Amino acid sequence: MRTHGGDFMERAFLSGDWGGVRDRLVNRGIRYDLILTQTLQDVTSGGLKRGAEYGGKFEMLFNFDLDRMHILPGGLVTIRTESKYGDSVNRSSSALLAVNDTLFFPDTQGDDDLFLAVTELRYTQFFSKHLGAFMGKIITLGGDVNEFAAGRGDRQFMSHSFLASPVTALVNPYSGLGAGVFWMPSPNITVTSSVYTRNDASTTTGVSQLDDGLTSSTAIRTQHEFNELPGGMNLAFQYSFDGDFTNLEGQFVDQGVLNIPENDQSWNSFWNMWQYLSIEDPSNRKVDVANGQTDLQGFGFFVRAGIADRDTNPVSWSLSAGIGGRGIFDGRDDDTFGIGFASSKLRDNLLTNSALVNDGASRWEAYYDFALTPAVGLTLDVQHTDTLLDNLDPATILGIRMRASL
Repeated sequence: MRTHGGDFMERAFLSGDWGGVRDRLVNRGIRYDLILTQTLQDVTSGGLKRGAEYGGKFEMLFNFDLDRMHILPGGLVTIRTESKYGDSVNRSSSALLAVNDTLFFPDTQGDDDLFLAVTELRYTQFFSKHLGAFMGKIITLGGDVNEFAAGRGDRQFMSHSFLASPVTALVNPYSGLGAGVFWMPSPNITVTSSVYTRNDASTTTGVSQLDDGLTSSTAIRTQHEFNELPGGMNLAFQYSFDGDFTNLEGQFVDQGVLNIPENDQSWNSFWNMWQYLSIEDPSNRKVDVANGQTDLQGFGFFVRAGIADRDTNPVSWSLSAGIGGRGIFDGRDDDTFGIGFASSKLRDNLLTNSALVNDGASRWEAYYDFALTPAVGLTLDVQHTDTLLDNLDPATILGIRMRASL
């Protein structure tokens, strides 16, 4: 059971336990997290436009354990709201994928401020400790879980290239209406299958997106030990149907007339793995690979790869790899770090063949997060990324991020 109080430099939540109110609510099945993430990034060279931008996101996450509340055994309600303000360098960097995922999602027009959006409203029902189902408005970002390179861009890497496989961008919304089932035959294996709207519904109910196509996703996640060192893998296949996709292999010019060929389906598949190479924590300490942070004191490596439908997906394949860890310096046990390289290949089409758009995109990113307190982390980040447009130089971006659990 987590507690909210304690000394200011040791508590996990900046504002404490509110006179014991928060701890009492948790005991009764009501848990909530208040998270403020602020970022400052500067395009120091290359890209579309040089200069710095500052912005932030405020999230409220509520979990209602209906079993503990004596309402319904095995029931859980999750609600997430998000607000964001300020600007990012996502556009001025001209990178293929966002260099700041925190401010890229939820999707708005450009960098418009967002007062409040309910991005998640999900009901989960456990039928047993091995089987359950969920439905409602769900967030797909974070589904490609990895111990060293995943999450929402607020703890580990900042850029989208290291948080999910780029091949999924065509059919995965940030937030969409959907339902699914999960099966856990053992503590180290989880199988999940779900169907959700293909288009984003961050700022809507999601009902209007039901006619725009659906995506079916099935994934298997495993954990293992190699020489008593934790590791894991994630493998998924996604199929999108009843949508409107441009057929990139079709005939764009027919008898001198521009023609946009279409297809109603698309697919992709992605895989990732992670492995600790050294740990100082007890080997039996649990790794929560879905929490978007590095759990154990030590270091390891990660690899992520994806392929996609040749006819419809503009990204042919993607690959990323790197190292990550926690507490590598004496006296800094909770600091984390990561270094990664990512590359994506765009499908040959009318734009890439005419030299307007690069047919490939590579990126380096490195970060170091200082754990100022258990509730506050300060991250220094540097990225060097190819640009989407062929006539622009690669962009170098320096960044600072502060995340606080309030």
